Amino acid sequence: MTIKKLLFGTAFLLGAAGTAQAQYTKDVLLFSQGDNGGTARFKAMGNASTALGGDISSITGNPAGLGYFNQSDVSVTGRYLNNKNKTDYFGQNSNSSKNNFNLDNAGIVFHLPTYRNGGNLERGWLNFNVGIAYNRNYVYNNLLEYRGVNNTSSITDAYSDRLSSPGGMKGWGQEVYNNSLLFDDLDPDNKGNYFPITSFGNYDGKDGFNQVNSILEKGSKSESVLSFGANYSNKLYLGAALGFTAFSYDNSSWFTEYGQTMTADQLTKINKDSEYLKPEAAYAKKREMLDKDYELYDDYAQVTDGTGVDFKLGVIYKFTPTFSMGFTAKSPTFMSIRDESYSNSEFRYFKPNEDKSFKEYRTSDDAGHSYLEYNMNTPYKLSLGASQVFSRGLITADVEWVDYAAMRFKDPGAYNKALEQEMNQKIKDSYQGAFNARIGGEVLFDNVFSGRAGFNYSGNPYKNADYTNYTASLGIGAKLGRGMYIDLTGAYNAINYKESPYVIDENYWNAASPVADIKNQRTNVVLTIGSKF
Repeated sequence: MTIKKLLFGTAFLLGAAGTAQAQYTKDVLLFSQGDNGGTARFKAMGNASTALGGDISSITGNPAGLGYFNQSDVSVTGRYLNNKNKTDYFGQNSNSSKNNFNLDNAGIVFHLPTYRNGGNLERGWLNFNVGIAYNRNYVYNNLLEYRGVNNTSSITDAYSDRLSSPGGMKGWGQEVYNNSLLFDDLDPDNKGNYFPITSFGNYDGKDGFNQVNSILEKGSKSESVLSFGANYSNKLYLGAALGFTAFSYDNSSWFTEYGQTMTADQLTKINKDSEYLKPEAAYAKKREMLDKDYELYDDYAQVTDGTGVDFKLGVIYKFTPTFSMGFTAKSPTFMSIRDESYSNSEFRYFKPNEDKSFKEYRTSDDAGHSYLEYNMNTPYKLSLGASQVFSRGLITADVEWVDYAAMRFKDPGAYNKALEQEMNQKIKDSYQGAFNARIGGEVLFDNVFSGRAGFNYSGNPYKNADYTNYTASLGIGAKLGRGMYIDLTGAYNAINYKESPYVIDENYWNAASPVADIKNQRTNVVLTIGSKF
């Protein structure tokens, strides 16, 4: 099953209230995504940091790692991102990409010793360190496009499903039926069984509907974190963190379909009593729509922003001077969100061999407008890690549990509690808990240079959809003297999934919803410059 089938279809097919249900269910996952961020050093090691410390990344990773610091530290990290998509839609391949450069992380750790001068430096509470960091943990910037000739269905089939559903002829549905003149009624007396008068055209020698879907996303998610870490006898490290999240997200999508309407003979075989076939003058406008070319445009725009707060507890224990294990528990991020969206449908009709349309219609802005303020909880996270230090390097590994089924949509403005419960049930039906695994290592070439490598696997959050997500990384670092250091990392992230631009009633139409195979490749170059003092 494809991802968007789990999200109950394309939002613009559902009208304002339906848009809320589908889009907000999708957004709960989208706004829950992100990593711990941090420096180029830890990113090079696959972000496997649960059992490590002594790095600015500990502020947003395992705060217990702050206890490792025996001097203060400050660093700044920048990132270049190339986001590329390769798609396959009905055998036609497309490529799209978008670049971005941003401040990825900035942090400072204040080393605050707790021992007295001349006291024991090996036993008791040795420090209580404080860390402050800004971290951009997800970049939404993305351009996705796929196109092809669909020989199994039309987006107008999905429109018909909507019109035929309970309440489908209200608002948006009533507008589309009355003004587009693209839908017939098999049972005019009961008003309940609508179907499109569309017919397969011929494009580049292929019978079907020529379709293009383009999606442009912008924005980012970031957090500001205040962390505390303490060291007891160089064996037990405890930490806590308070995080403040803020994000902004813009989505603009355009779906286009080029097709033809039925001829009178084709329509007669389906509905010989159709109003499109009646000779009376009152039906002249409908008769005119037969045997014509059409262009259908579906536009969707969304602007969303929000803030949230979360907390994290962490512990690291050194069983030996070289082997340690760590654990973190992160609460859900409790978020307040403002969302506004617009959806419009536009229809243009052409006589054969003519470039100028003879009829155009666009739905009103009010029919597809939605504004909502709501709260949501992201999933909680539990991480367990281990690390082994050698004379010239180290190896570290993490496993993390993220319960996506525990995400919650709350207080949905004007909607009632019954709808809130329904949406949360859809979250449970769509998503599942997943394990993430990370492993990394570092080798010290000499007293100045070091090399790192890592691998990060993210589990599938969807119950019934194909999805893979992994990241491979390499990095180098150098100590520059006077406490200065510089680290450089390259990370390649590959995400493979399937997407449906719209969903149809497959049993009724005896056809499958269209599916695009998408390979998202995110190449990151991360640079950190820091100084210990």
